[in-house]
Amino acid sequence: MSPTSAHSDDASAILLLCGVFGTDRTAKPLSLSEYNALARALVAAGRRPADWLALDPGEGEGVALAQAAGIEHQRLVHLLGRGVQMGFALEEWERSGIWVLTRADSAYPKRFRAHLKDQAPAVIYGVGDRALLEQGGLAIVGSRSVGPAESAFTAQVAGRCAKDGIQVVSGGARGVDTAAMEACLQAGGKVVGVLAENLLRKSVQAGMRQAIAAGTLVLISAVHPKARFTAWNAMGRNKFIYALADHALVVQSDKGKGGTWGGATEELKRAAPRPVFVRAEEPVPAGNQALLEMGARPWVDPSPSQRMQ
Repeated sequence: MSPTSAHSDDASAILLLCGVFGTDRTAKPLSLSEYNALARALVAAGRRPADWLALDPGEGEGVALAQAAGIEHQRLVHLLGRGVQMGFALEEWERSGIWVLTRADSAYPKRFRAHLKDQAPAVIYGVGDRALLEQGGLAIVGSRSVGPAESAFTAQVAGRCAKDGIQVVSGGARGVDTAAMEACLQAGGKVVGVLAENLLRKSVQAGMRQAIAAGTLVLISAVHPKARFTAWNAMGRNKFIYALADHALVVQSDKGKGGTWGGATEELKRAAPRPVFVRAEEPVPAGNQALLEMGARPWVDPSPSQRMQ
């Protein structure tokens, strides 16, 4: 049963404020920064998200809270009035096996809360066993366009992860991400895929559906299940990959550009980053070398059980 089938009033309010339902764009759902501003205003006033369902945000206290958050109150009125649209969307998603979690849900990934703080997404959508989200593992990431050597290296590491009982976390994009996920699943391992687009379409692909049914794969996304690809969403999901892993391996990165570079450098700059390893086989790509100079560690032995200490 999806937690949103009998979700709390707090979760309902968050989903109404931040969720995308159908094609109605009369009022733009709150961005993460906007929701965080509203959450801070609610905390300061001793209120919870569920209180919006009892308040009229167009009058009295609702106006004051909206002003404190810097959000136009009529926008909140419209967003909170989308109960019917939300109900239809939840029914459709549940029929497709998609569950929804908000930051108000007890099942929301603890790793997001601990590692990302207020960067944790307000809403996540997923398919598969949610328990995998708490099992950590090795994030394997890299460029979309890679050669045979990089592909073979990725498959070797991912396959070894499966044999050693180490979960693989990746981004579901073509290239390194897909190679890592497929190799781990084929070797009998478990995988967390963090998507930047169209969760619904990805979840019904034959290989994915079989792994989901077997309990070896969970797919999640911080954008709605039919969202199209955007570079912004792809960049934004990188931090989620690192948060759900214990360690990370960058197989190949461009220098100074691209999602792999952006995700790795963002992680390395954190106050308490995940250990980031980089493939250091000669010739070392310029991006990989730059990451090593920023504090990433060389991946020498492709056995995660020996290197991730």
